[in-house]
Amino acid sequence: MRDRRLAGTHALYRRRLGQCAGLSSFPLKPPYHIHNYPKFISAGTGIEMDEEKLTMAAKRYRTLVRAINIRRGMRRKDEAPPANHWKKRFPELEKELLDTYYKFKGWNNDGIPTKASLQELGLDHVAEDFIRRGILPENDDTSAEAA
Repeated sequence: MRDRRLAGTHALYRRRLGQCAGLSSFPLKPPYHIHNYPKFISAGTGIEMDEEKLTMAAKRYRTLVRAINIRRGMRRKDEAPPANHWKKRFPELEKELLDTYYKFKGWNNDGIPTKASLQELGLDHVAEDFIRRGILPENDDTSAEAA
C-alpha cells in the first residue's frame, strides 16, 4: 500500500511542478526524483521545503480542490466509474473501495472533508465556510480516522 501512495504522491508532485513524466521515470533516476522535489522548490522559491512540508502542501492542495468541487455540489453519488468501465460490476466492492479511499483522505461517507481533517491541514476557514453553507454540521466532531 505504501508503494502505491508514494507513486500517487510522486505523480501529484510531478504535475504540480510541471515535470514531464518521461523525464522523471528514467531507470537511473536523474534529478527529477521525488526526494529532490523539495530542493527544487527551495531553490526556485526561497521557501524552505522538505519532504514532510511538501507532502502537507500536496494534501492541502488536493483537499482544496475537493472543497471547491464540494461547494459546487459534488457528492458521493457523482463518483462512480463509467457504466462501460468493467464488463461485470461489483457494487459492494466499489462501495468498499470508495469508503476506504474517503477514510484515507479524511473525508466523511459522502466524500466531504471532515472538520477535523480540514483543521489538521490548517484549513479552518474552509470548515467554517462549510458549516456556514450547511455542508458540514456545526458539531461535526468526526475525526479523519472515524470518517
